[in-house]
Amino acid sequence: MRCLTLEQIYLAIEEELTASENKKIKEHLIACPKCTKAFEERKRLHQAAEDLPLWQTPPDFTQQTMARIFPAKVSLRAWLGAGAAGFASTMLAFLFFWLVTGHNISDLLIDFNHTFWNFVKNISLIFVKLFKLASLIVKLLQQFFGFLLKAVVWVTTLI
Repeated sequence: MRCLTLEQIYLAIEEELTASENKKIKEHLIACPKCTKAFEERKRLHQAAEDLPLWQTPPDFTQQTMARIFPAKVSLRAWLGAGAAGFASTMLAFLFFWLVTGHNISDLLIDFNHTFWNFVKNISLIFVKLFKLASLIVKLLQQFFGFLLKAVVWVTTLI
C-alpha cells in the first residue's frame, strides 16, 4: 500500500472509515514509520482541539458588534457645524493668500486653467505623433515580413 494521504489519516482519526479500510490503514501504520509518525501527530493535534473549552460569547456581543459596524448616526447639526467650519477656514485661507501675495484667487484659478489646458493640448499632440509613428512602424514591419516571406517561398521553390 502507498503512504497515506492526510485525508485518509483524518478520516481514520475521526473514525469515519469502514472496517475494511480501517484494517488496511492499521496494517499500513504497522509497516510504515513515516505514516505512523504523521498519524500520531495529527491524532495529538485533533485531541488537543477537542479538549479546548467551548468559547462562550458575552451576552451583549451582537449589540457591540453591530454598534461597531453601524455606528450611531451623526446629527444634522454636527454636519452643518463641520461644513460651516470648513467654509470659514477656506475663506480665511483665501483672505490670507490675498493679503500676503496681493493676487486675487480668481486670477490664480484662471491662470491654472490656462496652464492645464495648454498642458493637455501639448500632451495630446505628442500622443498623436506617437500614434502616427507607431502606425508607420507597423506598416514597415508588415512590408518587411511580407518581403521576407516571399523570399523564403522563392528559396524553397528553388530547393
